[in-house]
Amino acid sequence: MKRMKTFLTYVLLVIGFFALSIILENALLLSMYSKISGEFDGYYSKTNSKFGIHNVDSKSCSVNGYINFDLINSTGKYIENEYLKVELYNKQNLLADTEYFIISNMQPWESKTFKIKFTANNIKYFKMSIVSEVPDKSNIVNILGWDVDLTNVFGLGIDLSNLTIFGKNIKDIINWVNIKTTGRGIWIWFLSIASGIPRWAYLIGWMFIVGIL
Repeated sequence: MKRMKTFLTYVLLVIGFFALSIILENALLLSMYSKISGEFDGYYSKTNSKFGIHNVDSKSCSVNGYINFDLINSTGKYIENEYLKVELYNKQNLLADTEYFIISNMQPWESKTFKIKFTANNIKYFKMSIVSEVPDKSNIVNILGWDVDLTNVFGLGIDLSNLTIFGKNIKDIINWVNIKTTGRGIWIWFLSIASGIPRWAYLIGWMFIVGIL
C-alpha cells in the first residue's frame, strides 16, 4: 500500500510538472514578445505613386523581433529593382539599426510577403520606405551597438578605413573583439541548445533538485 501511494505521488508530481511547464512556457512566450508600432511611407518617386502594405504583424523582445507583412505594387508599373528601407528605433527613440531588402520583378498589383527578422535591443517602433539605392557599408563597423563610419569617425573627419594593426585592417580587428555581438551570439546559441532538451530531462533534473531521486 505504501509503495502504491508513493507511485501515485510520483505520477501526480509528473502530471503537475508538465502542466506547470506548459503554463510557464506559454507565459514566457507572451511576456517576451510585445507588439511594436510602425509607419510605412510607400511613396515611389519614379512614378509619383505609392506602394501599399497589408497584414502587418510586428513584435519584439529584449534581444530580437520580427516584422511580417504583404507589400502591394500599387504603383501601376513594373518594378524591376528597388529597395525597402527599414529603420528600427529603441525605447529611447534612438535609431538602433537600418536594414535594406530588395524588391525585384514585381508586376503591377502583385503582392509579395516579407518576413523580416532582426536582432536589436528593445525595439519600440519602425519606419519603412521605398528607396532606389543603398549606402555603401563596407567601411561601417558596429562597436557595442553603435555604427561607426571609419571614413569619418564620429563626424570628426578622421579616416581610419585603411588603418592596419599587426598586418590586419582595423575593421577585422574591431569585428573580432566586438564583445556585444559575441555575447549575443553565445546567448542565442544557449537558447537554441536549451530549446532542444526534452522535457523529461528537465523533469529528472527537477527531481534531483527537490531530492526525490
